Amino acid sequence: MKIALRYLVLATLAFIVPSISAAAELKLATVDMRKLFDGYWKTKRAEADLKDKATGFEQKFKTMADDRQKSIETHQKMVGNASDPALSPEEREKRKKLIEGKVIEIREIEQALQQFDRSSRETLTTQRRNITEKLTAEIRDVINAKSKAASYAMVFDSSGMSGPFAPVVMYHNGQSDLTDDVLKQLNATAPPETTPVPPKKEVTPGETKPAPKKDEPKKDEPKKVEPKK
Repeated sequence: MKIALRYLVLATLAFIVPSISAAAELKLATVDMRKLFDGYWKTKRAEADLKDKATGFEQKFKTMADDRQKSIETHQKMVGNASDPALSPEEREKRKKLIEGKVIEIREIEQALQQFDRSSRETLTTQRRNITEKLTAEIRDVINAKSKAASYAMVFDSSGMSGPFAPVVMYHNGQSDLTDDVLKQLNATAPPETTPVPPKKEVTPGETKPAPKKDEPKKDEPKKVEPKK
């Protein structure tokens, strides 16, 4: 339904835009939302935060998985010790109950492991969706402000981010594209640490920069010969 409505809007624009343009010189522009979203400094910071959180989840999952493995190995040893024929019936019954308790413990760990895996994935998915919606809204605010200031009637997304497969604009000549101006304004508030710093030239320990030699003739310059007195 959403895709059909999208193409209906495009088809309607195909008919009404020429007549409106001729009558009122309709100003149109384009933006590349994919470039804006990926190039926004807040997007890069959010991606780094999500990556750190995902790493933390993975470490905790591994710890829980290790605990499960240790419990399984303990259970196997308990089963082996309980089969000792030298044990009395009372001791064998006692160990049997301990083994049953260890089985319950392993099942609880497995359930907790599955629940943690599911909840951590849902948490990351929800946070990513919320961040995407928030940053997209910020980008749109800048686009709207620039469009109103320049008296653009419509601004289209040429990246395809607005639709599932095809971009909203099938062709444009690159003129009246606001992407770079919008991205520049979005990144104007970026903190200093996000600005790439050119790497310094490494100097080998003990190495010193040779001092320039004075009055040294150039390679192609002939040496001066002092006249004999």
